[in-house]
Amino acid sequence: MSTFRSRTVRNRFALLFTSRDRLSQRDFGLAIFLFSIAVLFLGGLVAYIIVRANLAQHHQPVALVIPPLLWLSTALLFLGSISIHRALYFVRQEKQQQFRNCLNLTFLLGGAFFVIQALGLVHLLRQHSEILLGVEHLKNAYNYPSSYGVLFSFVLLHAAHFLVAFGLLGMIIFRAYLNQYDHEYHWGVHACSIVWHFLGALWVIMLLLFCFVG
Repeated sequence: MSTFRSRTVRNRFALLFTSRDRLSQRDFGLAIFLFSIAVLFLGGLVAYIIVRANLAQHHQPVALVIPPLLWLSTALLFLGSISIHRALYFVRQEKQQQFRNCLNLTFLLGGAFFVIQALGLVHLLRQHSEILLGVEHLKNAYNYPSSYGVLFSFVLLHAAHFLVAFGLLGMIIFRAYLNQYDHEYHWGVHACSIVWHFLGALWVIMLLLFCFVG
């Protein structure tokens, strides 16, 4: 009896990955990957809010001003989302040239995003250093709630995850020129599009939270 039940459980578990009405193994893995990123970022942001609220009771924090470069990188990320979405549309329509053009445009926008992000990180680090130098005379100055340092850490963490998506995009472009994608098989393009949209949404949420809390 126990053997029959265990076999039934295994069959149902296998059905989760084999049934066309359920998530495929790749979709399931992608969902787990995105969920882990969301938990990492949201957990860190909640912890930052709590710590900053406690430290602000002892220090007068400096108001955070989001550098214009980060807003510019937001626009590039948004344009990249549009172009990767168009690439997915074109490959489903078997329009290979337009598909490759949109992939190339997305790659250029992603490269520009990295350059702007690097400049933005330098600005944040400079602001953070200036704030700490200005309060070094205070007791426990190393505990001063500077949002610039925290924002620097989150931007760097986001850039590290975006680098994964950027590398995936480069591989997809390479395979696109080998004619390995068509209207029937384009899951890699779909996955890259989902990751790009997800990181873009996470980026906007992060910046808005720092605007209101910072």
